Amino acid sequence: MQVRIEKVVYPGKALARSEGKIIFTDEGLPTELVEVEVLKDKKNYLEARTLKVIESSASRQNPVCSHYQACSPYQVMTYDLELKIKSEQLTEIFSCALHRELTPLKVIPSPATTGYRNKIKLSLSWDSRPPFLAYHEPGSIESLLPVESCVLVSDKVNAIIFSLNNLIKGIALPAVRHLEIRQSFWTKEILLVFLAEDEEGLEKVAELLVPTLALDPLVIGAVGVLENRKKPKFVRLYGRDYLEEKIGQTIFRYGAGSFFQVNPPMLEKVIAKIKEHLKPLTPVKLVDLYAGLGTFGLLLAEEASEILAVESDPNNIFYLKKNLRLNRVQHLTVAEGRSEDWIEEVLAFKPGVIVIDPPRKGMAAELIKSLKQQPAPLLFYLSCNPTTLARDLKLFLPEYELVEITGFDFFPRTPHIETLAVLRARKPVYWNLPAS
Repeated sequence: MQVRIEKVVYPGKALARSEGKIIFTDEGLPTELVEVEVLKDKKNYLEARTLKVIESSASRQNPVCSHYQACSPYQVMTYDLELKIKSEQLTEIFSCALHRELTPLKVIPSPATTGYRNKIKLSLSWDSRPPFLAYHEPGSIESLLPVESCVLVSDKVNAIIFSLNNLIKGIALPAVRHLEIRQSFWTKEILLVFLAEDEEGLEKVAELLVPTLALDPLVIGAVGVLENRKKPKFVRLYGRDYLEEKIGQTIFRYGAGSFFQVNPPMLEKVIAKIKEHLKPLTPVKLVDLYAGLGTFGLLLAEEASEILAVESDPNNIFYLKKNLRLNRVQHLTVAEGRSEDWIEEVLAFKPGVIVIDPPRKGMAAELIKSLKQQPAPLLFYLSCNPTTLARDLKLFLPEYELVEITGFDFFPRTPHIETLAVLRARKPVYWNLPAS
């Protein structure tokens, strides 16, 4: 079947129509004529895969990675078209959710579209001869795509991938299923993280792989993680078990199990945008929900008179407290637990500003309900999933008005979009007016 692609919808499906029925396929740029194979006939649409591009867009380009569909499917288009598509996607998502016509939403471009990721996670295919490092084929648990290098990480990380592919050719470590390579943008240092099913597998890694990899002066440590248990166990195999990153003048120390933004230069752009809105209110009492390593609390410490950071993950809390000492921040209090479990204390704190950075599933409903009943003057909501953000923003209305929505391209060449929403209480509670 031949169809004309109308647009690319979030999260990265090409949309066409045939005989009045919508078709979603895996590849195709706007205006392109493609040949597709229908895979599933749903009630309201068809699922398909693209077999061939018959008429190409002028914005189509050749992908760099052989495994581009697994790591960064937007490699097939120019970056200008990617930004346009992401802007259109955000505008459509939020216009539909909020039932209002929005002007095209801006997407802030990434300073770099290659080599920007500070972390890559790969599988190890021990059943192959020879074994190799791999990405999972999109939509498959079993099928693996060999990875010799990836355009999204630095040349030094790709050199590690090359070395590992050579090292594993003559050995078998089936208990070791995954590998993470993490690199600091600031120091360029690299931390290797091996994920295994048992301690014997990690002992073999320490014996057979780590000594050779550690010859690289940038490889400052290797950590093993025992999976398949309620709480993963971390085992130091060599050197340090943490990295450090610097954003502005703030230093963040983080470990093998810590969450940190994969594109640090883009984090600086988010902070700059937040500071634009904070400027009239400073100094202000600030709450950092889903705080992680204390990212926003620490980066906004100079704008805050007092900070309450709420975080539930013990690994993040460990490094959050270290980061307080590293940066000599004394006016931040750590609340250990889920954000929704601390809501009474958050409201009693009477914040002028709340920063929210939840996981992909979005905010807990009871947390939104409480923040509607006692509105904070200003909310910043950063999300890696625009669909759950749109759902949550709809719930915040009408107690809050939407000031601004901005996209930030943390993940260029991929369908992912980071989005910042700024909300202001319609009946603001002026707890924290600047001193006159």
